Amino acid sequence: MPRFRRIAVAFAALLTAGCYDSRFGEPDGNAPEEPATETIAALRARYAGTPFTVTGDIVVAGTVTTSDRAENFYRTLCIEKDEAAVEVMAGIDHLHNDFPTGCHVTLRLKGLTVAESRGVLQIGRPPAAGSGYATDYIGSQPALAAVLARNGENLHSPTPALRRIPELTPALCGTLVRIDGLRYTPEDLSASTWSGYKRFADSDDNTVYTYVRTYARFADTDVPVGTVSLTGILQYNAAGDGRYILKLRDESDCRP
Repeated sequence: MPRFRRIAVAFAALLTAGCYDSRFGEPDGNAPEEPATETIAALRARYAGTPFTVTGDIVVAGTVTTSDRAENFYRTLCIEKDEAAVEVMAGIDHLHNDFPTGCHVTLRLKGLTVAESRGVLQIGRPPAAGSGYATDYIGSQPALAAVLARNGENLHSPTPALRRIPELTPALCGTLVRIDGLRYTPEDLSASTWSGYKRFADSDDNTVYTYVRTYARFADTDVPVGTVSLTGILQYNAAGDGRYILKLRDESDCRP
């Protein structure tokens, strides 16, 4: 093969690899949907503060509310139904290709560990001894496909629950929440970009924080000035006096 042709073929292969489009999570139109045996709310009620590994055939179902496209959610996705939610520690990239926001999924919990982080109920592999984490990533496409299934092609865009800051409770952690009438109130003179934690206040000086990973695609974008509406996955940090946090999915979760 001529040298220039070999280069062209190699370049095409690189382009193909860069346009990742997994199909391991495609819904199977011939397979019946596995029925849920328990609600997410009931699963949350089971959790008493100590991580546990599920031994029974428990299946929960819900709608995916997050996307890792903007890279603020890293190798995880959140599932919500009836104002209760869990975060699945998937452990693989490009989850939005297989489990886009708004798709309906079922999750088989047998053999997985249920724990909590920042108020959010998490589902993952049992952690390795001495890891320091309550759960571990599921970690591979075959392992994830064995426990998480997408049902149907239809997408139903999740509607965030409209809340005021005083209405926030730990039971809502993990769910998609929208809060209107907020203003950015910086705590210091650091750069006013989305990266890290940012404090917002309502007209009564109640506060809520946003969180954006340093490596998120919009981390270096300036935080808007003026009154905004914020949408995100609710978290709670109990340290100090405690504070609620909205983990944004992308830059569009902040609107005038």
